[in-house]
Amino acid sequence: MQRRTYDVAVVGAGIVGSATAYHLARAGQRVVLVERSGVAAEASDAGAGMLTPLAEAGASDLSDPLLRLGLAGLRHYQTLEAQLESETGMRAGLVHLPTLYPAFDEGQAEALRRDLPALQTLRPELVWLEADEVRQREPLLAPSVRGAILSPAEGNVAIGHLTRLLVRAAQLHGAELLIPRSALALLWDGVRVQGVLTEEEAIEAAHVVLATGAWSSAWSDRGQRSGIVYPLKGQLLALRPSDQPLRHTIYAGPLGYLVPKADGSVFVGATSERRGFDKTPTAAGLAQLLTVVRRVAPALEEAAVERTWAGLRPVSVDGLPFIGEAPSSPGLWLAVGHGRVGAITGPVTGFLIAELIQGRPVPYELDLRPFAPERLGAWRRRLTPLSAAGAGDRQLELFSQPPEAVAVEEERRERP
Repeated sequence: MQRRTYDVAVVGAGIVGSATAYHLARAGQRVVLVERSGVAAEASDAGAGMLTPLAEAGASDLSDPLLRLGLAGLRHYQTLEAQLESETGMRAGLVHLPTLYPAFDEGQAEALRRDLPALQTLRPELVWLEADEVRQREPLLAPSVRGAILSPAEGNVAIGHLTRLLVRAAQLHGAELLIPRSALALLWDGVRVQGVLTEEEAIEAAHVVLATGAWSSAWSDRGQRSGIVYPLKGQLLALRPSDQPLRHTIYAGPLGYLVPKADGSVFVGATSERRGFDKTPTAAGLAQLLTVVRRVAPALEEAAVERTWAGLRPVSVDGLPFIGEAPSSPGLWLAVGHGRVGAITGPVTGFLIAELIQGRPVPYELDLRPFAPERLGAWRRRLTPLSAAGAGDRQLELFSQPPEAVAVEEERRERP
């Protein structure tokens, strides 16, 4: 069995893993990105790509760690977009249309007006629009709109495109992409994690970053069955307006959201369903999405339906991602569990991991303690002695399937 040696091995080429590989390679680290299927093959090519950290905000708790991470993510995009476009000569896929947070009854309007002063301490550019101005700015909204908060700096991104561009830029900086390649086990020397074992080679690395999305539980001591990170199915709908475009990203709270894309299409989202690893669009899901259209922007009911699809958000059981080095397994880094906010928090998480691996301070003055990797248990499963990797006369105790395959099979057995 071959051996390859790197400074860092990143497992998973979604938005988080790709951003991690990019920032490390850009800093001069020898990086390999290991991906079992395709770049942005799962949640990163399925989400609406909303860059709306204030959607997670409540004026009662402006110190919420997920809100703070999202605000850092919004700041990070300002630098990241310019860097990527300069280095690759390609657009990064950001849609710089402002976001509206509309109210459709007086109770909602009063709640938004009440929250606005506190939210302005985070983003001073926020303003309140009365109903007439909202209708003037966004004619497609329902006539029942009673007002809205306008957030000029929040927009959206073509998240799949951005993920692929991050990989391209990482490769320009010397990163290597191994695809399709499944990580079967972690390598260790009895003290530290020292790499990963794939079906074709042992990859030795001083640091291993797990960015394995909805399949991450398979790497924990508790196993996939415990669901420390579980898949939350989200169905979406893409519409093609016949004439007038949507001018804003619309976040309508529990009703749903409408996201205008650069090509003129509008993404409508999204359902939240515990259905295991099933990604099949359903009639019930479509009906829910059409309700969003009817109640938020009924003018879009005449728009052509382009497609429906579903993705699997990687959600942690306590709602917060795992970010940082696992204390019980030095050399193992976690970057998983970002749920529905992966678009806004994924790239900045990659930057955080890259900075920490290089021994630098935590950027953006973030407190990472709420995201502690082992706050719910250890990540030490599937360890293989480094000395045994590739040794023809020694028996390796490995699972016959990669962790993601084990996860799918366990989920299938648990279904009624």
